[in-house]
This record gives sequence, structure tokens and C-alpha cells, in this order.
Amino acid sequence: MNKRTQNHNGFTLIELLITLAVIAICITLVLPAVQQSRMQARANQCQNNLKQLGLALHNYHDVFSTFAPGWVSNTPYAKSPSAHGWQVSILPFVGQAALFNKIEFDIPTGKEAFGGGKRGAAIEKTIIPTFRCPDDTTDPLNSMRGGWATSNYSGNFGSFPAPRLAPNGTAEFWPGNLITPIATNGIFWWNSNCRFRDITDGTSNTLLVGERGVTSAAGIWAGVRSNSIESDQLTDSSFGNEINSNPGAFSSLHPKGAFFLFCDGSVRFISEEIDSRNRSPEHKAGGTFQLLSSKNDGMPVSAF
Repeated sequence: MNKRTQNHNGFTLIELLITLAVIAICITLVLPAVQQSRMQARANQCQNNLKQLGLALHNYHDVFSTFAPGWVSNTPYAKSPSAHGWQVSILPFVGQAALFNKIEFDIPTGKEAFGGGKRGAAIEKTIIPTFRCPDDTTDPLNSMRGGWATSNYSGNFGSFPAPRLAPNGTAEFWPGNLITPIATNGIFWWNSNCRFRDITDGTSNTLLVGERGVTSAAGIWAGVRSNSIESDQLTDSSFGNEINSNPGAFSSLHPKGAFFLFCDGSVRFISEEIDSRNRSPEHKAGGTFQLLSSKNDGMPVSAF
């Protein structure tokens, strides 16, 4: 009787272990590159969002000969109803004309214009991707700001702080019922009407919009919940309020800084280590960060 020879093809245990080790090494080498690629893609999308906002704000200026107001309210006093902000004004210029037309501007300023009228409910909860940084993956309804839909982009209020500290409810003068400033050296404020000709320091040297991440409570696109909560829409660049420094500052989840839209439409990344100084006889307008947020200080801006 003939014996049949059987050939067994396959991995030995040692070969299998070596193969698994090689695969593990390859994954270890490739994974950081994949993560870096994803991070760069999110950063690119954030920059594109800001560029869209820049184009929309420029188009608004072309139509109305002024930038959109920071927010619109009948009174500057702190105890006021909620009011629509600059991101509402540019909705038709970011492909959201249908949503804009649902807002009942004929109703006195207040949340009722967004959700209490005839044309739709809870408009202020509508999620708009253009207003979100892809690195901020938190709930799209901002629980830190009344459950309104989040925006990760905040207007430049200027180099002077608002007269209150909204995040923790304290203020310079308790209980914080000071009127909001009726003018600032930034681009946006209460009922503002800043024009290109007002930016005497140059559009390439003046901030227009910056990032506001979850680490500083982000923002909301619909407006401000009252005149005493300017930070719903705007952020200042005062000394002590540097990028990623505290709950009231510009911030992002990008490493070591944040993206900013300048008045000329360009988008640049600014390090959280940017020069920031208190006003003094030697530095009357502050540091570089303060100079960038002021439209008319007349001071040269150093490299950043």
C-alpha cells in the first residue's frame, strides 16, 4: 500500500509572531502620520470657514457700506432682551437666506423673533456647519450659553475689556448692570457700523473674527442673550485675555494658538505666545495682540 505524502502549507508559530510584530511596527509608524493628516484636514476646514465668513462680511459691506453690527438692540442697558448679532446679518451671504427669511425682525428684539413668531420655532437652535470648527466636537447646542446653537467664531470687540466678566457671573461693579460700550476700537460692538475707511491701521493689520473654542464657552451664532453677555458674539484682546488663557478669551483646540480672520480677508494662525502687554508710557496701546485688535491706534505692528 502506497503512502501518500501530505504537504502542510501555512505559518509556523514563530513566523506568525514575526508577521504580527511587523504589522504592529508598521501601524506604529503610520498612525502618527494619519493623525497628523486628519488634524491638518480639520485645520484646513476651519480656515475655509473663516475665509467664507470674510467673504460674507465683505459682501455685506459692499451692499450696506458698513460691516454688520456686532448685535442690534434698542438700548445699551444691561437688562435687555436678547438681540440678533453679526452672524445673523450675514446669513444670506453664507447660503442661509431661507433661514434668514424665517427670522421676524419686525418683532421687538428678543428671542421671540427667532422662535416665537409665525415662521418657525427655535431658529436659534439651528446648526450651521460654517459656524463650527471641526476640531470642536462638543454638542452643537451650547449648554453654556442657554442651549442656543454653537458658533466657534467670535467678532473682534477691540483691545479694551467689556465691563463685566460673563463666564462666572461677576463684574467690576456688582451686580454688573453697567451699560455695554456704545463704541470700541474693534470692529464689532452694540449697534456698530464700522466701515473700511475707519480701519486706519490697515486691513491687513486688524483682526476681524477669531476662533472661540469650547475651552472658553465658544459662542452662539444667533446673537446675544442680553447686552450684559457681549461674549455670546464678541471677544476682546485686552491684556490678561490672551489666546487660550482663560474662559473669556479667543481660543481653539488647535495646538498652541488659534486662527484669525483679518479685515483684508486673509486668515492667519496666531500663537498663544504672541506679545501682549498692559498699557504703559512706553507701550501706550499695549502689545502686538492689542495692536492687532485695534483699528485706529496709529501704532506700527511688529512681526507675529
